[in-house]
Amino acid sequence: MIWVYDNAIVEDLKKSFNPMNVSNPAVSVIDPENAITIAAQIQNDKIRFPVVALSRVTPIVIDESLRNFTRAKKGVPVVFDSEKNLIYNERVEPIKLSYELSVFTTNTEDMDEITRELLFKYSSMYYLTVTIPYESKRQIRFGIVADIGQGISVESLASNYISEGKLYGCSITMNCEGCVLVHYTPRKLTRMSVNNTLILNPNLNN
Repeated sequence: MIWVYDNAIVEDLKKSFNPMNVSNPAVSVIDPENAITIAAQIQNDKIRFPVVALSRVTPIVIDESLRNFTRAKKGVPVVFDSEKNLIYNERVEPIKLSYELSVFTTNTEDMDEITRELLFKYSSMYYLTVTIPYESKRQIRFGIVADIGQGISVESLASNYISEGKLYGCSITMNCEGCVLVHYTPRKLTRMSVNNTLILNPNLNN
């Protein structure tokens, strides 16, 4: 399910750099799945710069401070399927999720300007909404903020781009709040009949 958070951040970044949705935006945004192969793409000259690449920071751990025993083990009923006569219990595990936002350019001016825009965008908590891709289809709101304490990490300025060029890069660590993993357990509903019982108070006269 973590990929829904990836997609939300990437799509929001694309809208920020390409609000008019043109076919060839000035800045390319790469999601974590494609960021893994970015080195090969750079080597084969398949990328147009500047590039902003999002990648997950590992490990991804359970946030014990926000964990609720009932919601994690048994869950709470949140979805009713009237056609199948099922009710689904939602189990929730809060997670600590962090990302590294990297900027790759062919000159330092572009690198500095794009990094400045990103830093101010995420300098305070920035909120996004995702839709759970499972039975409930409910929406979750989460926040993402730059780790100001870690500052801006500058990559090697001697990275080879082409035979006579250089690739410049830097990165910002971002932390998320409100991210969860969810799981749904179906339960069959059954009919129950209740007999009404009249209880008389013996201290009262009939």
